[in-house]
Amino acid sequence: MKKSRYFLAGALLGFLVLSALPVWAATEAKSYTWKDKLKRGALNIISCPVEVARNIHTTTEEKNLLVGWTVGLLKGLGEGVDRLAVGVIDVVTFPFDFPDSNKGPLIDPEFVWEKPGPKYI
Repeated sequence: MKKSRYFLAGALLGFLVLSALPVWAATEAKSYTWKDKLKRGALNIISCPVEVARNIHTTTEEKNLLVGWTVGLLKGLGEGVDRLAVGVIDVVTFPFDFPDSNKGPLIDPEFVWEKPGPKYI
């Protein structure tokens, strides 16, 4: 009886460890360079208007047309300004020699097309 308990506990522990492996693999830190920072900033500046259309669309789908064009518009404008500001900060600061650990994205997700929901780009 004791052996079966130990076996069951070991199997459960092994299952938990093996099921967490994909999470550990997914959280590996990507190394960013000044080129990545410039590219990310330029793309965020160019794609910031997509936030407006995207938020109008998703809010309209979730609620209704009136809410989509009011709340979705305001939310999209806010997120668009946020993405624009982050893009400008990335473009302005890319030539400075920050450590590579500080060259990562300032906003999550890194690009507007990585958000869940409809894809426009």
